[in-house]
Amino acid sequence: MFFVLKSRYRREKIELLGKIEKLRKRLEELGKNKVEILEENNKLELKNKELKQKLKQRNSEIKELKSKLNDVDGRLKVKVEEKTNEYKEKLQRMQSAYDKLIFELEDLRNR
Repeated sequence: MFFVLKSRYRREKIELLGKIEKLRKRLEELGKNKVEILEENNKLELKNKELKQKLKQRNSEIKELKSKLNDVDGRLKVKVEEKTNEYKEKLQRMQSAYDKLIFELEDLRNR
């Protein structure tokens, strides 16, 4: 009876040691996977920081270009407005000269 128990315990002990060894291997494998995942995560974080810096730089460049564009646009609007007023004045002078000529022509016809 003692031998049966002893061999049974020995067999269970061997089975448990085998399971423990499998679990150790699995734990090592998971540890390696965890390290790989952490390294990949660090790489992605660095790339993300780089991309954010590039985005900030591009955004600042865009802001500068927008301000320059708005400045040029404002100057062009002023110039267009000046020219428009100038041409309106010319048109009014031409219209008044035309009206004057028409009046004189009618006056000559009526004489």
